[in-house]
Amino acid sequence: MSAQALFSKQRDLAVETFLAKQQPAVFFAQYGVAVEVLLAALWQPLAGEKDLCLLATGGFGRGELYPYSDLDLAVVSAVPVSDGLKEKIADFVQTLWDMKLMPSVKSGSTEELCQSVAEDITGDTAFIEARFLFGSKDLAAQTLARMNAQRDVGAFVEAKMLEMQQRHAKSQGSGAVLEPNVKTCPGGLRDIHTMLWLAKAQGLDTKLSSLVGQGILTRDEAAMLTQGYRQLSVIRIHLHLCAKRAQERLIFDLQSQTADSMGLQDGGGQRKSEKLMRIFYRAVKSVMQLNGILLPMLQNRIGGGEAQLGEEIDADYRRTGRQIAAKDTEIFRRDPMQIFNIIRLLQSRSDITAIEPQTLRAWWGASRDIGRAFYGNPANRRLFAGFFRHGDGLTHILRFLNLYGVLGRYLPAWEKIVGLLQHDLFHIYPVDDHILTVVHNMRRLSLEARSHEHPFAYALMQSFGDPAVLYLAAFFHDIAKGRGGDHSVEGIEDAKQFAADHFLSSDEGELLAWLVEHHLLMSAVAQKEDTQDPEVVAAFCRRVKTHRRLAALYLLTVADIRGTNPKLWNTWRASLLESLFHAADRHLSGNGGSPDDVFDRRQREAAALLTRAGAPEKQQQKLWKVLGSAYFVRHQTREILWHTANLVHDFETPLIRSRILPKSDTFQVMVFMPNGARLFARLCRIFSRHGFDILAARAFITEHDYILDTFIVQIPPGHDPGDYPDIQSALEAELNSFIHGYSVLDSQNYDYRISRRGRYMAAAPLVAISQEEDYPGWFTVEITAVNRAYLLADIAEVFFAHQVSLRYAKIATLDERVEDSFIVYSTVLDNPKNQLALKQALLEQLSV
Repeated sequence: MSAQALFSKQRDLAVETFLAKQQPAVFFAQYGVAVEVLLAALWQPLAGEKDLCLLATGGFGRGELYPYSDLDLAVVSAVPVSDGLKEKIADFVQTLWDMKLMPSVKSGSTEELCQSVAEDITGDTAFIEARFLFGSKDLAAQTLARMNAQRDVGAFVEAKMLEMQQRHAKSQGSGAVLEPNVKTCPGGLRDIHTMLWLAKAQGLDTKLSSLVGQGILTRDEAAMLTQGYRQLSVIRIHLHLCAKRAQERLIFDLQSQTADSMGLQDGGGQRKSEKLMRIFYRAVKSVMQLNGILLPMLQNRIGGGEAQLGEEIDADYRRTGRQIAAKDTEIFRRDPMQIFNIIRLLQSRSDITAIEPQTLRAWWGASRDIGRAFYGNPANRRLFAGFFRHGDGLTHILRFLNLYGVLGRYLPAWEKIVGLLQHDLFHIYPVDDHILTVVHNMRRLSLEARSHEHPFAYALMQSFGDPAVLYLAAFFHDIAKGRGGDHSVEGIEDAKQFAADHFLSSDEGELLAWLVEHHLLMSAVAQKEDTQDPEVVAAFCRRVKTHRRLAALYLLTVADIRGTNPKLWNTWRASLLESLFHAADRHLSGNGGSPDDVFDRRQREAAALLTRAGAPEKQQQKLWKVLGSAYFVRHQTREILWHTANLVHDFETPLIRSRILPKSDTFQVMVFMPNGARLFARLCRIFSRHGFDILAARAFITEHDYILDTFIVQIPPGHDPGDYPDIQSALEAELNSFIHGYSVLDSQNYDYRISRRGRYMAAAPLVAISQEEDYPGWFTVEITAVNRAYLLADIAEVFFAHQVSLRYAKIATLDERVEDSFIVYSTVLDNPKNQLALKQALLEQLSV
C-alpha cells in the first residue's frame, strides 16, 4: 500500500472514530499519527542530508491538527540551503499540496530562521510550539534553544496581549455574535492558546496538571478550561468536516449541519442549531472568565517576584499598580457585602482598572454563593443601585458582573436571558449582550466627549437630570424576553419590584415601569405611521402624556436601535425619531394644532421660501391648487420646501431630482411625472437594479393626476463617499430616461437572492388588511417579510394586478426584515373574496 493510500485510510479511520465517540483528543492523536507516518515516507529523499531536520510547528506542533487546518512545518538547515536542496524541499512541499494537506512551510538555516522570528511575532509563536520530527535531533535542539534564548519574554507577552485585544476588537468585543469564529472570537480557541503561549514563553510546563501544581490554575479552573477547550474543539472539528474545508465561522448555512453532525436534535422548544450555539456561548464564556484571572497572573510573573505594593485604599484593600487587591482574600466569604463593595471601589477610582488575579479568584468563588440572603441585605441592594447612580464605568461593571455570573445570581430574571438567542432578522446579539450594549449607548449619550455623535440627544440628556432611571430602563427593557408572552408587559412587574427593593423614588419607579412597557412605542410610530398626520402625533401624545416621559422614551429608543444592529442606525432613521420628538413636544406644549393648522403653517413656510426666491404669488397659488391640501399634511416641511422650489415654475414637465443626505450613505429622490400604470413598481425596480435598498417611500398623486413620489434609498455597501456623486449621476440618468418614456427594465432578468441570514431565519410573511374608518374605499395594508431585492416592486405589481391604487407607502427596512405599511384605494376590496385574493397573492409573492 502506498504512503498516500495508507494516509487516506488512517485519516478516514480517525474521522470515523471521532464521529462515533466525539473525543477530540483521540482524533488529534490518530490524525497526527497518520500525518507523521505520511511525512516519514515523503521525507526519505531528504533523509540522507546530515545537517537537516524537520520540525512540526504551530497547531501541528502542539498536537492539535484539525481536519482541514494548515500543516505547519519547518525545514531547518545548519547552513544556507543550496539550490539542489531547495529543489528537494520544493518537491516535498508540492507533494503535500497535491494531497491537499495545505502545507505552511518555513525553510532556511538556523541563522536565517532565528533572524526571521526575531522580527515576526507570529513566526516566533509558531516555533514556541515546535517539536522534532525527522533528521538531526541535535540541530533541532540547538535551533529551538537559540530561539528561546533570544526571545524577549516581556515583549512577547505584551505583543500577544495586544494581538488578543485587536482580535477581540474585530469581533466587536464579544463572542456572542450570530456567526462567531470558533477560533478567533473572544473566548475562542485562540484565547486558550494565548494563555498557554504566555506560560510556555516563561518556561512553564503547560500541561494543566503542572499548571495546577505551580499554582497558576486551581483544580476547578483546570476542569473548566478542559471542558471549554473540549467543547470548542468538538465544534471546530465538526465544522471542518461539514464544510469540507478550513471553515472557522459558524455561519448560518453550517449551524444546522454541524448540529446534525454532533447528534443534536430539535426539541424542548429549541432548534438543534440553537442548542449548538448555547453550547458554544457557554464554552467561550468559561474561557473568558478564566482569561480574567490567568492572563493578568501570567503577566504579573514577568520580572520574577511579587508585584510591587502600591498604596493602601482602606483597612481591607490596597492598590497594586492599577489593580485592587484584598489584604485577606477570605474577606468575601466572611463578609459577603464585600462582593459588591470591591466593585464600588473599582467604579469610584480612575486609577484602578482591574481586580488583582488572586483577589478575583477569591471574589469569583465567593460570588457563587449569592442567593436570597444576599439579596435580602439592604446594604447589598443599595450598593447595586449605586452602580447606576454613579454612572462612571457602568457598562464595564455590568459586563464584568455578567461575565462572572453575578448578575444572574443576584437577579434570577437576568439568568433566564443570558445567552438567549433572538432568532429574528434585525437583532444580532443575544438578549443579555443586547441589553448591555443599550446601557453602553445610553451612558455614551451622557458623555461630553461623545457629544458629537448625537448632539441633540446629548443636550436632552444633560437637561434630563439624574440619568440613573434611564440606565435602569436600558437595563430592564428586554429583561422579560423568552418567557413566551409580550416582554414589554411581562417586564413591568420586574421593573416595579426592582424599584421598590432598590430605594427608587415613586416617580422614578413609575417612569421606569412605564419605559419598560412602552419602550417600542416611539420606534413603531416613527417608522410605521405617518407622523406628518396630526392625529397620529396626538394619539402618540395621549400615551406619552408628559415632556419628561417623551425625553426619556426618545433617549431609550435611540440607545435601543443603536444597540440592536449597527446597520439599523443611520441619519434617516435618526431624523424620523427627532421629527416625531419635536412634533410631540409641540403638541404637549399646546402648539400642535389641528390638520388645518398644520396645513396653514407648512404652506406659509413654503410660500415664504418661494417669495424670497422671487417666485410670483400667482404661480404659487397655482402650485398649491395642483398639490392639494392633503400634500401639506402628508409631507414634512423640509420635503415641502424641496419639492415646491423645484416645481413652482413648471408643474407640467416630468422632473427628477436627488440629493445626498448629510453625513449618511443615503439619497433622497423625487420623481414627478404624469400618472400611469405600474409606475411605482417600475421605479422600485430601477433602484433595486442599481443595488439600492429602499428605506422609505412616499407615493403621492396630485390633483392634476401626476405622481410626486419621494424615496429614501441607501447606497450599496463598499463605496467610498467620494463615489457618491458618480452613483447619483448614474441613477439620475436612468430615471430621466424612464420619465421620458425610455426604459429597458421590463426585459431584464432579476436576481431575487435572499441573504444567508434571511434564509436561515426565514420567518413566515404576515399580511394584514384593514379598512380606514369613515373613508369608504380606503384601506391600510401592513406587511412583514424577509427583505430581498425587488420586494417593494413586486408588492406594487400585486396591487396593480388586483385593481388597488397605491396612495401612500411607509417603508421600514430593518436590516434583513421589512415592516411596510401602505394606504391604498380600491373599489373592489369591500368584497371579502377580493380582499382574501389580494392577501393570498401578497403572501405568495413574499414567499419567493
